Amino acid sequence: MLSLIAWLDRLNALEGLPTVQLAADVEAAKNKVGLPNMMLVLGRETVSHVPMSNQARHRVKTEVLLVTGIKRMNAPLGPVASSGSDELASLRQPALTALINWLPAGCDIPVKWQRGQLLALESHALFWADVFTTEYFWPLEETSP
Repeated sequence: MLSLIAWLDRLNALEGLPTVQLAADVEAAKNKVGLPNMMLVLGRETVSHVPMSNQARHRVKTEVLLVTGIKRMNAPLGPVASSGSDELASLRQPALTALINWLPAGCDIPVKWQRGQLLALESHALFWADVFTTEYFWPLEETSP
């Protein structure tokens, strides 16, 4: 299973972002108190078998979600919010730049951004999820007969 500690360290080293934390699932990320916030959620891990000589390896494709929550209140949802800037874009941009094409330790394929999507639009907040993938190979342990 992929460890998200390096992801946390990379994002928390960025200036101007709220402290990024881990969440067990998307619902927990949406229930985080205090906005704006950013939460990492481990998504699906898809395993396929890759043959190699006399062994087999597992190719693991892992999804990682970065859930960003911002206050909505009665502010308009567009490029110009009440503060005169797009708060969601100003939080997402440094995170996307830091993660796309980054190769975390233990991974064999750099991080790719798959999509961004509106997760929830509630009366008090907007939650956005960016989905990233990376891949690594996990060799089968040899068993003795």
